[in-house]
Amino acid sequence: MKKTLILSVITLLSSSYSAQAAPGDMALGLKTGTLGIGLEATFEVADKFNVRVGGNYFKLSSEVDVEGNDYDLDLKLNSFTAIGDWHVMDGIFRVSAGAVINKNGLNGAALSSNTYEIDDTIYTADEVGALSADVKFTTIASYLGIGWGNALADDSDWTFMADIGVIFAGKPKLDVTSTGGTLSNDQALLDSIAQAETDFKDSDELKYLKIYPVISVGVSYRF
Repeated sequence: MKKTLILSVITLLSSSYSAQAAPGDMALGLKTGTLGIGLEATFEVADKFNVRVGGNYFKLSSEVDVEGNDYDLDLKLNSFTAIGDWHVMDGIFRVSAGAVINKNGLNGAALSSNTYEIDDTIYTADEVGALSADVKFTTIASYLGIGWGNALADDSDWTFMADIGVIFAGKPKLDVTSTGGTLSNDQALLDSIAQAETDFKDSDELKYLKIYPVISVGVSYRF
């Protein structure tokens, strides 16, 4: 009896939020979150199932310590997404999964200094020349999350959207380049750079970046 009552309440609540999309509809949305500012299009492909495709972008400059040297780095959030949404019991709550073209990363040049430390070895500015760094993630990553809102709901053209999920981005990779220095092509310096790149990839702190959190809110309009 108690289970039957609970199921009845759940069904009633779901029905009250039911939002059946009309075939052929599409919606365009604008959102913001941990992937940057994004544009997104939503299409219905089957009953209770929508597909969203979109792009996100954001840029921020900051000074960051990378393997003992200070860099003026640009943080670039640049990604493209293709995500499928299953709207549970025809409601606005959804379970989402998909793929991400992940162009997020950091790149920039080392700040001017008399000396640079690379793999515990000190080099002069003349020996190193211009020192640049580039941090990248796995290009193709998977996404898993949940969300609120059906952009193709037939009860309103405007819809509030929210997403919480994760991108399985993998460990970031560091590329350091020395150009114009007296030792830029020296094997000892190249070996030091290669070891610094390996140490960066193997550091314990980076294990938390393998799973990138996604939180976003936005609005969409159905055509």
